Amino acid sequence: MSAIPSPLFNCRQATLLIERRADTPLPVRPRVQLWAHLRLCPYCRRYALQSARIARAARPAAEAVVPANLALPAVARARMQQLFDAHAGSGG
Repeated sequence: MSAIPSPLFNCRQATLLIERRADTPLPVRPRVQLWAHLRLCPYCRRYALQSARIARAARPAAEAVVPANLALPAVARARMQQLFDAHAGSGG
């Protein structure tokens, strides 16, 4: 006896589609399934709201023009190098 496929996503699939729909429109079937999931799952509804708010808040920073002559302070460069070296030394 074969299992009947669920018309709804689990939360992992739903959050993936929430992020994907921010970049591109979803096809009709996943869009309807996501809509149904969001009607039933308060956690994913909250996630969708928070994701949209974070995207709106980050948009100005992403669109900001960075001056070509902007340099990272030496202290920050040294700290980043230490992190890279530590990460490379850990085998990861």
